[in-house]
Amino acid sequence: MGNNHKHLQDECIRVQKVYDWVTDTLNVRKTVSFTPEQIAAIEEALDDPSRRPLRMVSKVPKTPPAFPLSNETNENCSEHYLCEQVGEKRDVTVAINGGFADAQLVELLFTTDIKVQVVDRNGVVVCEMMVNASVFESFCLCYPDGTDLYCRITKIFARIPSGTVMLNSPSPTSFVVDITFCIDIQVEAEVKLEVMAKYCSPRENDLVAPENDGEYCPPITFPQQCPDIYPRPGCLCKASGEASGLTGEGATESGRATVLVDICPNYQMANSSFRLSFNDSDTSNGQTDFNYTATEFTQDTQCCDGYEDGWKMTISGRGHMDSTGEKYQFNLALVQTSDGNLFEAELINARGERVFTTGKVCADEGKISVDNCLQHH
Repeated sequence: MGNNHKHLQDECIRVQKVYDWVTDTLNVRKTVSFTPEQIAAIEEALDDPSRRPLRMVSKVPKTPPAFPLSNETNENCSEHYLCEQVGEKRDVTVAINGGFADAQLVELLFTTDIKVQVVDRNGVVVCEMMVNASVFESFCLCYPDGTDLYCRITKIFARIPSGTVMLNSPSPTSFVVDITFCIDIQVEAEVKLEVMAKYCSPRENDLVAPENDGEYCPPITFPQQCPDIYPRPGCLCKASGEASGLTGEGATESGRATVLVDICPNYQMANSSFRLSFNDSDTSNGQTDFNYTATEFTQDTQCCDGYEDGWKMTISGRGHMDSTGEKYQFNLALVQTSDGNLFEAELINARGERVFTTGKVCADEGKISVDNCLQHH
């Protein structure tokens, strides 16, 4: 099919716009006690060799799949789990990407009922009970006025970490169950978008002029997106690993430099890390060993280019010396080729002066992998 748009025109459609989308897992541990009647039933079964050993099994409610993305739940099991907002949302200011952004803080309650059974070796149920578990958690979201919050539980796991097999009397008086909620939170609003389309049916009854000439309803405005929160730009490339080597040409000091990096895990800048260690080989000039840790990464400084038969990543950000807490900006370059790794790191003070650089280091220990993220999407 070609790109022939001559039969298309601007049309207005009504759709759900996503302002934020968060997934997470929440865990809770419950200690549950058997009733005297249940203990008696268990010990009676344990006294019968043909029924030993007994096992404890857990059954969780069936939840809807992650797709399609709808707010519907399984009608047969929805009474056994629930996600609900508690209280009103509150405006907060959050630090992100080296700056600050406005967001909304909401508190959500997740609850479920888990069925736990004690069964004998033949699968006959000795006793059973319903275990209720709840998790109360706060979330910072892009949740402006005019939008709706949809909270779903997409999966529930239950695990009894120990004591699931009973061999002999006496019966345990209690047991522990670990419950995990897989959650999906979306903030949406119904908006009207202009698209290129074509109607298939005609319209009759032409337009009529309004009677109240000059009086108009107020214009419709939609909630503003929060671009600093969602959607966030993905990474151009990612790097991970550890490598070291002697400082190269142009270095401010002679010694061995080591870099430990994990930049853009899961193709996102969040949770990235960078650590630089330097061991000075000439202490006569007053320079000493140091360790530097990055605390912020500037997303729009990341570049990813081909380098010989591999890739080169460059990125900048901020961090501090581990021993003194002194703050410096950093510039970092990482290269991976079939011949090995190259890297260069430099530190810049608050006056914009370069106070340290490794020069171009040919790594002789370790390995750092650099991947073009766009090739994996």
